[in-house]
Amino acid sequence: MTSSPVVTPTPPPSVPSQLPAKLYALIFSLLPIAALTWVWSLWSINVPKWDDHTLKALLLGMEKATSLPEAIQHIIKQHNEHRIAYDRVIAWLDYSLFGKLSYTRLMAYGDLSLLALVALFGVYLARYTQRWYLFLPPVVLFIINLANWENLFWAMSAVQNFAIVIWSMWAFYTLSHRPSPWLAIGLAAVATLISGNGILLWPVGAAMLFVQHRHKHMVIWLGAGALVLFLYFFDYVQPSVAPSKHDDWLKIGSGLLAFLGAAADALPFYNTYWLSAGLGTLLVGFWLYVFVKVLPDFRKPAGWSARDTFAAGAVAFAFGTAAVVVWNRVGWGESAIITSRYRIYSLTLLALTYCYWLSAFYKKSTWQAALGGLVVAGAFWWSAFIMNQHDAYVLRRFFVTSQFNWTYRSPGPVSNMDSVTSRLIDNAPAFYDSALSTIYGPATGPLFPIDSVFRNPDNYLIQVSAAGLESAGVPSLRHPDQGVWIQMHSPKRTYLINTMPLRRRNWRVPLGLLPIYNVREPFIVPIPLTELDADTYSINALVVAADGSTQLRPTQKTLTVLPYTLKEPVKNW
Repeated sequence: MTSSPVVTPTPPPSVPSQLPAKLYALIFSLLPIAALTWVWSLWSINVPKWDDHTLKALLLGMEKATSLPEAIQHIIKQHNEHRIAYDRVIAWLDYSLFGKLSYTRLMAYGDLSLLALVALFGVYLARYTQRWYLFLPPVVLFIINLANWENLFWAMSAVQNFAIVIWSMWAFYTLSHRPSPWLAIGLAAVATLISGNGILLWPVGAAMLFVQHRHKHMVIWLGAGALVLFLYFFDYVQPSVAPSKHDDWLKIGSGLLAFLGAAADALPFYNTYWLSAGLGTLLVGFWLYVFVKVLPDFRKPAGWSARDTFAAGAVAFAFGTAAVVVWNRVGWGESAIITSRYRIYSLTLLALTYCYWLSAFYKKSTWQAALGGLVVAGAFWWSAFIMNQHDAYVLRRFFVTSQFNWTYRSPGPVSNMDSVTSRLIDNAPAFYDSALSTIYGPATGPLFPIDSVFRNPDNYLIQVSAAGLESAGVPSLRHPDQGVWIQMHSPKRTYLINTMPLRRRNWRVPLGLLPIYNVREPFIVPIPLTELDADTYSINALVVAADGSTQLRPTQKTLTVLPYTLKEPVKNW
């Protein structure tokens, strides 16, 4: 009897380790977050801007409230066309926890919420792609970058403009992917209390449920929406705002495209409005193709897939927001359309387009799509990081001069900050704290050259000579306060005025082949007619060095400011 040969089992094929791929995803996802966190720590400053001041009124109102209904009324009270209940709740919690309101903490709350948007795309990629983490770095690069500079460094803007997108996107995702609409209804209700843009969620959500043939849920959704909108408009008063001109349909059409493609404003080229319109055209073309492709799925028993429904809802929300913004602001110029505070819509649309393309169309190498996305998104991120530093410096210096000018309103360096404001907030530390003796002392340095001082219908204008800029230096990443500031002095009071040299827009700048500022080119400092009290002022140049030392240099120029009453219609931004 012969024995059977021993059969050696074939070992299973070895599975390549996923550790290198996961390390790649982790490193390239954390790098842009770490870089933005670093510059935020250098440039952010605890100073309110415009709408931020209304939060002080909230705190006073909440302190005086004697009942829960009265407190709720302070929370949901109308602000322009919005309710901003979300902003107010966060501000009140911050004040209650820390004893004083901090605008930098409000910025941080809003900025950190961008991680929730990244997480949403991570959930989407994990559901619809293989090795999803490889595709996360491009999403992070699109979402968390300096193109958002205005929101990143402005407290209420960070909380509101980021939050409305994040809560809306999560509402669309849960509505399209969960069998019950109730969680999405809650998210949509919060979004509506964040911003008036949240009203768009209700018709868009109803359309999403319709294409999924979820008619019962659509009725529930519409009922909930009707209740939320009734409460929203219960005591609503139409705000008095500047009317926008609607007589140029080419401007309206190009404005819609430019709003959707406003991310292109971070590129190192001139005429970024039309670059933005070009990018918007590409995005609109892609999503029109997707719509035509998935439209026949409506005839299927279950209607559109959850993936297509979510994407369509998110895109419709972006398009609807573009229509509202452009219709209301097209008359105020191109910059009002592609402003940084709304750029999160364009950036989110870019991230969504990349993720949807991966899930619906791309069938080739995972690494090709991952690395290709990294190169494109990384180049855009770097361009925004370099080019939008200028804008972040301008905003920071606006904060610094605003705080100085409302703090020091008497002939000498004595704070005029009222006791109520001092109890609610702290003044931010600024370079001028250690330079008050210089600012209020005689101008003793060498003559600082100013070419001319003149006036146009909106501003007083000071033209700074290129020779002065060369000798004074310019702001830099580590030293955003370095350079020239204008000091305006009269016997009654002293002002600080921000100045910034002209930014180069050239492809060589992000490559490090050209500095962003041309110190050989003169530039103009505008001062709004309503900025200064009527008086005659001597004009001096306050030069701040990289080490924080200061020097006050005379210009031998004066400016006589006449009484002026603001005549233009009110803006609500």
